[in-house]
Amino acid sequence: MPDNQYNEDVQRIVDIGAGDERALEAMYDRYAQRIYSLAVSVLKDESLAEDAVQEVFSNIWQKAGSYRPEMSAPGTWIMSVAHHKVIDMYRSRRRTTDHTVHPEVETLHRIPDRKLSVEQEVERGFNARLVRAALLELPEEQSRPLYLSAWHGYSQSEIATMLEIPLGTVKTRMRLGMQKLKAALEEYVA
Repeated sequence: MPDNQYNEDVQRIVDIGAGDERALEAMYDRYAQRIYSLAVSVLKDESLAEDAVQEVFSNIWQKAGSYRPEMSAPGTWIMSVAHHKVIDMYRSRRRTTDHTVHPEVETLHRIPDRKLSVEQEVERGFNARLVRAALLELPEEQSRPLYLSAWHGYSQSEIATMLEIPLGTVKTRMRLGMQKLKAALEEYVA
């Protein structure tokens, strides 16, 4: 993300924290489609996904005052709020409706058998933030298939169907995105 867009997003979140509805509308215009895509991919229901988007922006309105730009990029913070809300909705729906297990969501919550040391947990969280931040820097056409694959476990064929694009296009976008991610993260790899 160019520095000016990053700075604008940081300022908008600060403004939202101060009660600026126009700043919230601007962030809605910028992020609602990404949040909706995430919600549809997890909840498998367009109506629930629309509700999720509204609830996410309600949460953003309430939590914007606690946003710390030194801790995460604006897009990372917003998508984290979205991720937590969507998972909460998924769990709630699962408890109140059927008990069908969706493997792509369950893999997000598997707890490792062994406990990690504090240092390992910190490093793991730092690495995940680095990857997410680098992913947000990619063009959406490349980041979206990578996100659906890495965070939700979808195959390339499933992604092609979801995004209504040819399988070859998905493969190309993922390959180009991975090359860009690798280049962006090389300085952090020992």
